[in-house]
Amino acid sequence: MKRLSLVATALLFSAWAGAAGPAANVERGKQVATTVCASCHAVDGNSGIATYPRLAGQNAFYIEQNAKLIRDGKRTTGNAKEMRDQMGAVSDQDLKDAALYFSKQYPKAGEVNPKISPELGAKIFRGGIAERKVPACMSCHGPNGAGMPNEYPRISGQHASYVETELKAYRDGVRKNAKMEKVAKMLTAEEMKAVANFIQGTY
Repeated sequence: MKRLSLVATALLFSAWAGAAGPAANVERGKQVATTVCASCHAVDGNSGIATYPRLAGQNAFYIEQNAKLIRDGKRTTGNAKEMRDQMGAVSDQDLKDAALYFSKQYPKAGEVNPKISPELGAKIFRGGIAERKVPACMSCHGPNGAGMPNEYPRISGQHASYVETELKAYRDGVRKNAKMEKVAKMLTAEEMKAVANFIQGTY
């Protein structure tokens, strides 16, 4: 089953990499990032505004696909409407270029808030909650939250409030992903807040 998953991922990536149109270009991507994305995500993708996700170091495929979902009105969580308004007539090529640019930027480390149950957050991230069959976050996103390109996104250093908001969206079925919906439904509000806080400090 795992082998089939890896094969499917490889085929999906090949289809993305070989899609019609010019290859992604970092310099063009920087122009798009500067003129369209920077006001919320910062030019280097290290957003200082907690409601906007950090994009620096995120895998390009994930950025591109989610930006398209937002632009096309298929993802509506968080600040999706504001982002859609900001994007205007951004083309598929613009998104491909910007995604590659942000993926090449150096992600800055975040910090754990010592007052928001860091021990509980670490436990969930590293080992899950065995008695409730909640899987460890690192089982998909990696031991330092770097993710797996084209399958699982980077979550390392992500804003805690953003992570918590998206977990709630998965729990409520507003944001769709079968695996994340199942996991989020098994977490309490306290556990979501704790693991989001821990994720913010992973690096």
